[in-house]
This record gives sequence, C-alpha cells and structure tokens, in this order.
Amino acid sequence: MNSAFQTFLIYSSVVVIVPFLVAVIRFKKMDQAWRSLALLIFFDFLVEAIGHILYFLKISNHFLWPIFILIEFTLLARIYKSEFKKMAVSRFIPIVTLLFIAYVIADWLMAPNDDLSALPHFTEGVLILLLVLCYYYKNLSSFIETQLERQPMFWLSTGLFIYFSANSVIFIFSNYIQMLSLNFFNLIWFTHSIFNILLYIFYTLTVCLIPKKLNYNI
Repeated sequence: MNSAFQTFLIYSSVVVIVPFLVAVIRFKKMDQAWRSLALLIFFDFLVEAIGHILYFLKISNHFLWPIFILIEFTLLARIYKSEFKKMAVSRFIPIVTLLFIAYVIADWLMAPNDDLSALPHFTEGVLILLLVLCYYYKNLSSFIETQLERQPMFWLSTGLFIYFSANSVIFIFSNYIQMLSLNFFNLIWFTHSIFNILLYIFYTLTVCLIPKKLNYNI
C-alpha cells in the first residue's frame, strides 16, 4: 500500500474525534437509549486509538475487530429495540443479538491465528440493514412522524444504511479482491474509509439533534 493510501486511511479514522467530543459534551443530556450511541462512539474512539498504536508498533490489531462488531451491534440493537418497543419485532431483537454474539465468538475461536474473517462483518451489516428497513417501514406506514430531518433516529438510520450497504459488499469480497489485485484492493479500502468518514458525520449530526428528554425506556 503506497504512502498516500496509508495517510488517508489513518486520517480518515481520526475523524471519530468529532462525534466523540460532541457525545462527551451532550452525554448528561441523553436518556438511556441514546447513551448507547454515545457509548458506541466512545468505544469506536478507543478501538481506533488502540488500533493506531498497535499499527505503529507493528503488532496485529485483528483481534480488536470481533470485539468491536459485538459491541457495535449490541448497542445499535439496543437503540432499535427502544425505537420498536410497540412493535412485534422488538421481541426478537434480544434473541437475534444473543445468536449473533454466539456466532461471532464461535467464528473467532475457529478461525486460524491472526486471520480476519469477513463473514461476521457481513452478517452484522445485513442485520443492521434489516433494522434500518424496519425503521423506515414504521415511519412510512404510520405517517405519524413529521419533520424527519429533525429526528436523530432518521439520521442515524440513514448513516447506517449508507455505510452498511456499501461495506457489507466490501467485507464479503475483500479477501477475494485482494487475491485478484492488490491495487484494486487498496482502492476498495480507500472507498471504505470514505464511507467511514460519512458514518462519523451522521453520528455527529445524530448526537447534535438528540433532545434533552426522550420517551424511550429500555
């Protein structure tokens, strides 16, 4: 990977500082459901920091990613469970979460040493997209929600939809693409970094729009 790609990959992840600082400032004003998003941003910041330290020490950081996707999916599922509290789908979210946790742990234990499996990332992406589609369906079918552009859940769902729609494909084909062409593989991960930046922007917008009090109960 050339120096330009490496520099961009490094600085694209640094953008997480922006939603991190906003979440720190607004944390006390959030209710329990939205604090799950803040905790996800805090954990994302921590993983990026540790990942960069390990990278510069030339130590593999692959072990971080199974842990990260478990935390990421669990916290996002918690937010959507609160959003869907009056829908039947909310009853299945804890079951799906437990099954996903068991699957990722099993995949991690069975994988060869230092091998980064793409399947858990892809599976997480599909599950998150299903939750996002349920959210869109809820709003399109009820016509109760007005001014969606002012709703933090809308921007969170939109950011997740854009991010996982693209990256689920990247995750599942990444190893195959790497075998075909290293340059194309680098270009794909350059694209991944762009979507990573977009996700951080949507996280920031979501946190900024969270009101002081919401009626979510977990």
